[in-house]
Amino acid sequence: MNYKIINPEFILSNMMNNVDVVKQMIGMFLGQGKEDFQELKQAIGKEDYIEIKSKAHHIKPTMEYIGASNIRLQFQELESQAEAKAAFSDIQQIFTKLEQDFTLAMEELEDYASTLS
Repeated sequence: MNYKIINPEFILSNMMNNVDVVKQMIGMFLGQGKEDFQELKQAIGKEDYIEIKSKAHHIKPTMEYIGASNIRLQFQELESQAEAKAAFSDIQQIFTKLEQDFTLAMEELEDYASTLS
């Protein structure tokens, strides 16, 4: 699979080329990351600026671990817009694109995990 979002080489080097650690990290992220993202989605639905800012901030660093700097920047933008109490239509627009990219990143992580032995 040609990965558009994650960077397998970066993930592996970031985990000191330890495949077992990579598998463990991916497993944790697929579980907790998806859960955290659902909580962010709920905060968006409630138009809760404080919770949006908090959840975006919480998820953001993990994107660097998987080499997904572009998504990290999207989470940063979402966090900044929530902090500034921007128009909710602007926040929703950022989130719509972010949700597509995050979903693809999760699919890519699942695929990458399946290649590790």
